[in-house]
Amino acid sequence: MRRILLLSCIGLLLTTPAFAQNHTLADAERAYQAVDFPATHALAKQALDAGGADREQTARLYVLLAISAAAQDDAEEAKAAFVVALAVKPSLKLDKGLSPKIRDPYLAAQGYWGASPEQLSLAAKPGSDRAHLIIQLSDPAALVSKLELRIAAAGISPRPSFELSAMPSTRFTLPAQLHGRSYEYTLRALDRSGNVLAERGSDADPELVHATPTQARQDSPPASAAHGRSYLLPVTLGIAGLGAVAVAVVFQVKRENAAQDWNGSSCEQPGQTRVEQCQSVDENRQQYEHLAIGFYAAGGALLAGSLIALVAGRHPASANARAGRFGCSVARRRPEL
Repeated sequence: MRRILLLSCIGLLLTTPAFAQNHTLADAERAYQAVDFPATHALAKQALDAGGADREQTARLYVLLAISAAAQDDAEEAKAAFVVALAVKPSLKLDKGLSPKIRDPYLAAQGYWGASPEQLSLAAKPGSDRAHLIIQLSDPAALVSKLELRIAAAGISPRPSFELSAMPSTRFTLPAQLHGRSYEYTLRALDRSGNVLAERGSDADPELVHATPTQARQDSPPASAAHGRSYLLPVTLGIAGLGAVAVAVVFQVKRENAAQDWNGSSCEQPGQTRVEQCQSVDENRQQYEHLAIGFYAAGGALLAGSLIALVAGRHPASANARAGRFGCSVARRRPEL
């Protein structure tokens, strides 16, 4: 019972900042709806100072801070807050019904980012040695105070957390237990209070890095199974080709029968031309001829495809297999890890 109470208290302590921050954001929203700009400004600043805001919350808090500052004639603070909000959420749009006093700092912040050759961004990729994670941070407005990396083997949760400096490039050394294994990570860029400005992956959907090629080869099935030869496609194409040829033969026979009728005495009665007497016979003869040609062509193509598939499915005999024919074998050196 004590253990349950202790765990509950720990969980409460860990989640209290987030709950408090969300509560303060809600208060700031209510103050904004009530057109109480001094209260909106104070509550938004309080929530940002408390930290723990996710990316969407951070963007919204800076918008509230900017609008309330502009409404109180502090255009410089409003522009600075809009710069952060647009860095976090570049797609941010303001209500066109807002007054020019509020929209002007927003447009100035847009101009700042429009003139900047870089945007706030965060990226990571495995190092060429597969023993490091290379982290790239672009922070032209110097908004990021630190990076938070959570990383563990794939499927392991929770992931240990590492705090990194906000450098343009960081070469993080992977823990030894992740070498040669698939691993997952989340990466967040935080401001000085711990609010999220940019991120890669999330707890529910982390970034995944697959195992090294060497490990992948070790986990793959034996070469004999992987290179097993399949006759399914060649056989299927061959059967279909033979079927098409058989159908072509049937239509050819029908065409010859129709030709005999066309040339027979039944189409040579006096008083009418051959076409007038046996037009339907001639039409059938031509139709059977076209069908026979078509099925012959299809059958030939399918049989050719079967042969190509059979040849392409062959694999060169391995060194051991060739040597085994002469009663010897070839030893392979196992690659060093």
